[in-house]
Amino acid sequence: MVDATTILLIVITILTAVFIWSRRTYVYWQRRRVKFVRPHHLLGNLKDVIKMQNSFALQLRDFYFNERFAREPLVGIYLFHQPALLLRDLQAIRQVLVEDFVNFSHRFSKCDRHQDKMGALNLFFARNPEWRDIRTKMSPVFSTGKLRQMFSLMEEIGYDLETYLAKLTKDMKQNNSDGPIVQIKDVCDLYNTDMIASIAFGLKSYSLRNTMRSQLGGHSREMFSITYRRAVDLCLIFIIPKLVRFLRPQLFTSEHTEFIRRLVIGILEDRERDGILRNDLIETLLTFKKEAELNPDKSHFAHQQEYLVAQAAVFQLAGIQTSSATLAFALYELARQPKIQERLHLEITTTLADLHGNALDYEHVERMTYLAMVVDETLRKYPIVPFLERECTPLNRKRFVSFRPNAECMARRGMPVYISNLALHYDPQYWPEPDLFDPERFSPEQKKSHKPMTYLPFGAGPHQCIAQPFALLQVKLGLIHFLKHHRVECCDKTVSSIKFDKRYALLTQEGGIYLKLVEI
Repeated sequence: MVDATTILLIVITILTAVFIWSRRTYVYWQRRRVKFVRPHHLLGNLKDVIKMQNSFALQLRDFYFNERFAREPLVGIYLFHQPALLLRDLQAIRQVLVEDFVNFSHRFSKCDRHQDKMGALNLFFARNPEWRDIRTKMSPVFSTGKLRQMFSLMEEIGYDLETYLAKLTKDMKQNNSDGPIVQIKDVCDLYNTDMIASIAFGLKSYSLRNTMRSQLGGHSREMFSITYRRAVDLCLIFIIPKLVRFLRPQLFTSEHTEFIRRLVIGILEDRERDGILRNDLIETLLTFKKEAELNPDKSHFAHQQEYLVAQAAVFQLAGIQTSSATLAFALYELARQPKIQERLHLEITTTLADLHGNALDYEHVERMTYLAMVVDETLRKYPIVPFLERECTPLNRKRFVSFRPNAECMARRGMPVYISNLALHYDPQYWPEPDLFDPERFSPEQKKSHKPMTYLPFGAGPHQCIAQPFALLQVKLGLIHFLKHHRVECCDKTVSSIKFDKRYALLTQEGGIYLKLVEI
C-alpha cells in the first residue's frame, strides 16, 4: 500500500516540476529582451479568455494600446505555454502579410483532416500545396466578370428584401404604429441567408418571403452559438492547434457536415444530369469536377468530393454572418447620423432615376461613391474578423525569421504571429477621432493619404480574403434596397454606443441592435 507520505511527496514533486517548467517557459521573451505581457502560470495571457470575460480579439486590442508598449514595434505574449508575437509596427506587418509571405505562408489555426474534413480542406484552413491550387482555381469565381454575371441573381434577393420591409411596415401601420422596431441583425440574417443560398448553392431558401429562418440559416446560426463545448473547440482550433490531432475539435459539427455534404453533392448531381446553367458557385465547382475527370494523374483537388463540399461550406460559414453583421452595423451608424443617411439615400435615388426604368446593374452600383465610402467606414469601425494570424514557416530548414530592421526580434519556426486590425483601425495616429463614424475618411482624395497596412478589414497579401469583391457588393446591395423606400431611426431600445460581445471571436453587438423602420 502506498502511504499518505509517499502520495504527498509525489504531489509536491509534480507541482515543483510544473512550477520550474512554468518559470523557464515564461522567461522566453525576457531572455530575448522583448517587452511582453506578464503571463499567469499555465494559462499564459489567456486567463480572461478562458473565463469568457474577454474575447481573444478584444484582448489583443487591449495589449496593442497598453501604454507600456506605446513605442514598441512588437509585443511578446503567451498562449498558455506557447510564445507568440503581436505586431504593432506597420513595416513588420507588411513583412509578414506581403513581402515575406513565403516565411509566413500558413495560418496558425488548424482543423483535423480526419475528424473535420470540411474544416481542414477549405480555402481558409488548407495548407500548401493544396491551398495554392485551390486559391488559383477559385480566384476567377470572384472576378469582375463573374460578379456581373451573378448580379441579376443577387438583385432578386434585393427585391425580396424590399417586399419584406414593405410588408413589415404595412402590418405595423394597421396596428396604429408609426413604424416597427426591429432587431436589425435578424433582418440582415434573412437577407444574407437568401443571398448565400442563391449564389453558393443555387437554392431558393425564401427566408425573407417566409419570414422564418431556413434550414441553411439555422445551421449557420448554430455555428456561431457559443456553448461550453463550442468554446473549447474554437479555442483548440485557433489558439492551441498542436492539440488538434489528439483532441480532434470540430469547426463544422457532424450534423452540419452531413447536411452540407448531402446538399452540395445532390445539387452537383442534379446539375450534371439536367444540364442546368447558372452563374453561381455550384457551377464553378461542377467545372472543377469535370476538369478533374479529364486529369488522369489524380493531381486535381476536385478528385476528392470533400474538397468541393468544403469550399461551399466555408462560403456559407463566412458569407452569412460576416456580411449580416457589417450591414447591421452600417444601418446602426446611419440611424445615429441622419444627415449621412439622407446623403446616401439621395445618391441611391438619383442613381436609380438616371436608369429611366431600366434595371440596376453592376456598373451603376460601383459608381455610387458615397455608398462605397459608407461601407468602407463601417468596416473600419467594425472589422468583423478583428485579428489576423500567421504561423512562422521559414524555408530551407531555417529555425528563425528575423524582423530586422523593423524590430530587434526573431520568430522561431511554428510561432504564431498576430495582427490586431481592430486596434489599427482605432489608432488615432492613423485615424483621428477613431470613434467617430465619418465616411469622408474614404473619399477619393482622403484615400490617397492613407498609410499602407492601417486598413485591413479583409487582410492583405496572398491570404487576403478572396471573396472581398462579392462581400462588398452583397452589403452595398443590401443598403440600396433597404434605404430605397425606407429609413432607419433610433428608438428607446437603441443603444447609445456599440458594446462588443466578449464571448465571440467575431465582432458582434452584445444584446442586439434595435432600430425603428420608417417608410418613405
